[in-house]
Amino acid sequence: MLKLRRLPVWADLLLSVVLLDYTLYIWHYLTHKVPFLWRFHLAHHVDMDLDASTALRFHAGEMLLSVPWRATQVAVLGISPLGLALWQTLTLMEIMFHHSNVRLSYPVERRLCRLIVTPRMHGIHHSVVQKETDSNWSTIFSWPDYFHGTIRLNVPQDKIITGVAAYQNPAELTVGKIMKLPFTVDRPSWVVPQRGRPQREGLTDPATGLLPEGLYRRQSPMPRWKFLRPDLRKPARKRFIHRPQRPGHRHDCCG
Repeated sequence: MLKLRRLPVWADLLLSVVLLDYTLYIWHYLTHKVPFLWRFHLAHHVDMDLDASTALRFHAGEMLLSVPWRATQVAVLGISPLGLALWQTLTLMEIMFHHSNVRLSYPVERRLCRLIVTPRMHGIHHSVVQKETDSNWSTIFSWPDYFHGTIRLNVPQDKIITGVAAYQNPAELTVGKIMKLPFTVDRPSWVVPQRGRPQREGLTDPATGLLPEGLYRRQSPMPRWKFLRPDLRKPARKRFIHRPQRPGHRHDCCG
């Protein structure tokens, strides 16, 4: 058992938060990569309109499955009750923040996301494109993503469509049906039925560089994806954008 002792109280608390946050990164990774866990975590990702309420939208089964992991975190790391309480409080505050649709100025967020998870950063994690969802797994501090090379910031914010590719029909996303998701027939999450898999290619900016709105450089023409049927979902929300849609404008991934 790792004992966090013989440290000043502030150092003990800081180390507790850092270690608990890192092991939560590992748990989040597992909920995406272990098929059984993903069936429950899917309920969090099918939300098509990302806001602070998404931070609390977890399947009851996932909450139960996370209990042994939480207990192991505390027991193995030797976390004090005060350290656990501080981490839980900071975690709740942070997930409400980075799931929110609050608008921060680009210069501020470009620097802030190097320290903590921000709305633009986590919005990429909720993209219908699997490679983008398989990134930005951090919760409080962003350093685990930088450390493991899972950071991805070079996605144009106004091109992101939120949700899971296989669940783009709002009629399938009622509370009752979402609760049944882990127990129903599974379908490939990242393939739109009868239409294909959303992909994004040609991004030339460094993955660690956050793109401002409206800036999208690419080496080759971006394919226009036409398989996300507009009649199956409500219009994609323009995150952080407060200007009217341009005539003839189309998302790169929905045509």
